[in-house]
Amino acid sequence: MTEKNIDQQVESNSSPRRVLTLFDCICIIVGTIIGAGIFVMPAVVSTHVPDVQWFFAVWVFGGAIALIGAICFAELTTTYPDRGGDYGYLKRGYNKQVGFAFSWAAFWVIRPGNIGAMAIIFGKFASQAFPWLATPLWFAIYSVVVMTATNLLGVTFGKTVQNFLTIAKVTGILLVLSAALMYGLGGDGPVESAANVATSTVESDSAQTSFWLAMVFVMFTFGGWNDIAFVASEVQQPEKNLLRSLILGTSVVLVIYLLVNLALVVGLGFTEMSRLGSKWENPTSALIETRLGPQGLAMFAVLVCMSCLGAINAMIFTSPRIYWATALDYPSLRWLAGSFESRQGWWRAMLLQGAVTIVFVAVFGQQEQGIDNIVAATAPYFWLFLSLTVISLMICRVRYRGQFTGFRTPLYPLLPLIFVTACGLMMVQAWNYLWEQKLWLPAFLIGGWVLIGVVFSLVLEKRKRIIENR
Repeated sequence: MTEKNIDQQVESNSSPRRVLTLFDCICIIVGTIIGAGIFVMPAVVSTHVPDVQWFFAVWVFGGAIALIGAICFAELTTTYPDRGGDYGYLKRGYNKQVGFAFSWAAFWVIRPGNIGAMAIIFGKFASQAFPWLATPLWFAIYSVVVMTATNLLGVTFGKTVQNFLTIAKVTGILLVLSAALMYGLGGDGPVESAANVATSTVESDSAQTSFWLAMVFVMFTFGGWNDIAFVASEVQQPEKNLLRSLILGTSVVLVIYLLVNLALVVGLGFTEMSRLGSKWENPTSALIETRLGPQGLAMFAVLVCMSCLGAINAMIFTSPRIYWATALDYPSLRWLAGSFESRQGWWRAMLLQGAVTIVFVAVFGQQEQGIDNIVAATAPYFWLFLSLTVISLMICRVRYRGQFTGFRTPLYPLLPLIFVTACGLMMVQAWNYLWEQKLWLPAFLIGGWVLIGVVFSLVLEKRKRIIENR
């Protein structure tokens, strides 16, 4: 059987079952986006903005950018609801090498970095709730192992766990918000904070730079809405449900985030949040402990753990689709894809992804600012490929005009250009942060490894041509 015939058999026999409903898709999006970042990052963000007005502005702007990106992806997913998500879009818009570079970076950098950051946060809160069981580092490792094992049990079980965790986390967040707001104002309050701009940690001449650095951390908390593209081929009525889930899911998260930040500002005050952020302390834990005492703090720690597990599970659930789609295009990687009739090879990709993630956790989990460093170290590559994917939308619009007959991005090309510009600015700020924190060595090591992936793709493509010519 020739390679061409094998590819045709792959396409005809490996089509997945469409088992994901609109509710499943919304749970994946909300569950992926809302991890633990929203409980930790507000204080960090407050140290990079001059006052409370800028604080809320950066969150609103971040939500708007995420929504614009979701709208652009809605056009891509409804036009090409097939395997691989970003991998497929990049392959269409550019070539296989760019698509492979994304998959390589996703496997070695982006996905383990994002999962690892969430696992480290889980470890810190789990050790607060159950200090006698394990250290924060071991809790973080356990979360990766357990969630990987959960997804090895199958798609139906994995999505059921995801739905449960998403419902639990949203319910818990709303309860925490209600409790915080019921106990009234605390700290200096938003009005006084806005009046005392002179006490801010941010100088006016660096406000613009600080704004975009704050955006790096804000957008980390909004990351994950694009994961629905990886499971687009498994969504029921994709022409309707993909668009609805992207817009509804991202909008729900934006509303919840604004309510969480409102509760923190009302309960602690902007100045106190900035103080906590400068010491890398958790503002939400401080608020809960002040209002509800040690018992409330323990309950909150359990809530954050569930939220982290939901995000970790969602990322592990969606990640193998990237590698499966890539492996089908390269004979040398077919062992990752498994058989043509099923996706039995997913367990290999999941286990390998889990191993790489544990390495990230072991390296960054022992650093005082490990969460922030892991976010900044992986952010340039995340935003690079996200911007390239949206650019591929504009390329495909020209190259394959007749295929875009469904949902169309409004205000095109303005919205895609806004999103790409924002991605570029966040890439620059992430690199600047790495340089300021003297993390240039790991940054260059990661960058060099990504470039090796590009070379590796050329080797695989050459090997594929040799097999075809036999």
